[in-house]
Amino acid sequence: MENYLKQIWYDPRHPASFAGPSKVHQVVKKEGKYKIGLNRIKKFLQNQDAYSLQKKVRRRGFKSRRVIVQGIDYQWEADLADVQNLSKDNEGVKFLLVIVDVFSRFLWVRPLPDKKAKTVIEGFKDVLKGPRQPKAIRTDKGSEFNNRYFKQFVEERKIKLFYALNETKANFAERYIQTLKKRLYRYFTHVQKLRYLSILQDVVHSINETPNRSLNGRTPASVNPENEEEVRLDAYLSRNPPARKRVSIKKSSSIGRRSSYRFKIGDRVRITYLRHPFQRDYDQTYTEEVFIIRDRVRSQGIPIYKLKDMMDEPIQGTFYTSELQKVIKDEKTIWRIDKILRKRKRSGKNEVLVRWLGWPKKFDSWVLEKDIKET
Repeated sequence: MENYLKQIWYDPRHPASFAGPSKVHQVVKKEGKYKIGLNRIKKFLQNQDAYSLQKKVRRRGFKSRRVIVQGIDYQWEADLADVQNLSKDNEGVKFLLVIVDVFSRFLWVRPLPDKKAKTVIEGFKDVLKGPRQPKAIRTDKGSEFNNRYFKQFVEERKIKLFYALNETKANFAERYIQTLKKRLYRYFTHVQKLRYLSILQDVVHSINETPNRSLNGRTPASVNPENEEEVRLDAYLSRNPPARKRVSIKKSSSIGRRSSYRFKIGDRVRITYLRHPFQRDYDQTYTEEVFIIRDRVRSQGIPIYKLKDMMDEPIQGTFYTSELQKVIKDEKTIWRIDKILRKRKRSGKNEVLVRWLGWPKKFDSWVLEKDIKET
């Protein structure tokens, strides 16, 4: 089963590729090859650095109003993803034009060398070569969209253009930019390279073939004019059930309520970068270095944890549950090397002194040269 999970998760074109546990679980159930529970998938992902290093850090946010559209291609949203930091490894591509059909959640992405109006228009033209065209497009008021050239372009095609005027920008496109980048950065962690152009459309295909919660488990690619009405009923009506009666609860009943511990003493964890300013690769959200839970206590009913490093030295401070992520590491784990510092021959065997990626210098260690594997 583990080989099956590795095969589908590391294949950029597969619907489960570089996705979170819930998405992977949905895909596995749909394929029906193996009966694998959600907890088993979570444990599998906890042992994949490409997942645990890039796992999303939960933040509190505000609910936004839903966007309701009549059907397929009534409204698209567009935005630019800034990938200038990756341009040297990707033929000078600095931006990705991201377009989403709001109803079906179908995604298009086109790489761009800059964000000039004419360049953005060429990206749109390439998308419109396909069979689909929107009745309306919503974007933010960035100069790449808010200019006479782009306005003329959509007007000639009888497409209505309007702008998102609040702070959330074009929220569907923005959300898909986050999804796209998350999968790409997990891919980078896996292959240890920053080149993505050759697999970009595979990742887009994967997203379009992944079950979507807002579509009641359907994939964006499966939405079509034949099932449009059914999708509309599922997406809008079934998500607005009759209001439940409120049950009043005395405030006193919540006093003293205590949250349960998520981690046990001895668990191995990573720390979020929002808390720990260690050196990191790409857009990692958690540390390469792994720590051990050495103690846990409650403060005002809230679980907090104390850590030690892998040399049993205590780490200063305490950590909340949201700042930690459990990982599974065993004797089969392959640790990543930052660089080889020295070489020597000892007892007739070649050894190298290595610095482990993301770990302090004190963990530098001698290993057999033959045990080093290329990835």
